[in-house]
Amino acid sequence: MPSLTLAERASLVGPLDYKVLKTIYSLHRNHEWIRTSELVEETGLSLRELQPVLVKLYDLRLLSKQIVTGEHSYRITFTALDILAIKKLYVDKVLKSLGIVIGVGKESEVYMGYNFSDEPVVVKFHRVGKRSYKNIRKIRNISKNKDWSIISVENAEKEYHALSCIKKNYGYVPEPFSNAYNAVVMELVEGNELYRSELDDPRGVLDQIISTVRIAYNECKMIHGDLSEYNVLVRDNTAYVIDWPQWSSTDNEDLLVRDIDHILAYFIKRYGIEENTEKILEYIKGKT
Repeated sequence: MPSLTLAERASLVGPLDYKVLKTIYSLHRNHEWIRTSELVEETGLSLRELQPVLVKLYDLRLLSKQIVTGEHSYRITFTALDILAIKKLYVDKVLKSLGIVIGVGKESEVYMGYNFSDEPVVVKFHRVGKRSYKNIRKIRNISKNKDWSIISVENAEKEYHALSCIKKNYGYVPEPFSNAYNAVVMELVEGNELYRSELDDPRGVLDQIISTVRIAYNECKMIHGDLSEYNVLVRDNTAYVIDWPQWSSTDNEDLLVRDIDHILAYFIKRYGIEENTEKILEYIKGKT
């Protein structure tokens, strides 16, 4: 089959295909590979009805397949998880169409999209795969038995929750619009990463970043956990702190110290702005 875009694959997935994908995803909470006999039982379809659907989904590369206990068994791919999200966002009248890829990270792919008013939005698909799997499990204390698809969905939910809370309390983050499966739909910020920006008002930008960290800490009980010049976008001298799926509770103060050390080190090196780390931490914790 020729290479298809994510949007093209999504357009080829009909209601029955969607039902089978959702069923396989739901069964992943129990085990990795889903046997054909389980799908017959869970979907209520006969083997004769189910078989062409499985063939189609496999050909579209939405399913992986192998023999388990003598039976053809399946699991969804990242692309299938993306399509489940796209379909739900369309039904919810959040996402009308999907555009081009605008960013690729270790744990996500970011697309341009359009809402039902034809306004541009960002669609971020969380993809916690094998390359980052072991490291993520160790850092975030994730059970060995938890499937990667479930972890990806939980990451998206976690990021959406963080953005919603911080934005509601007037922090500097992109506005979140919706969340479905492993996807978060948010405001498009047409800016550059902090490390690629030449700031007219570097101290003002630093103040916005610190203010956002303070709001997250006090109002949302969150610590970013991976704050650096690579996780801040700048548009018209306004900072937007991004990438929140790894946020931690305020119990993990070592992460807060590390975040502040990283961002202050950047502003010292790039702009010669020196701040006292202890005073900044006291301000963040609401002690000053």
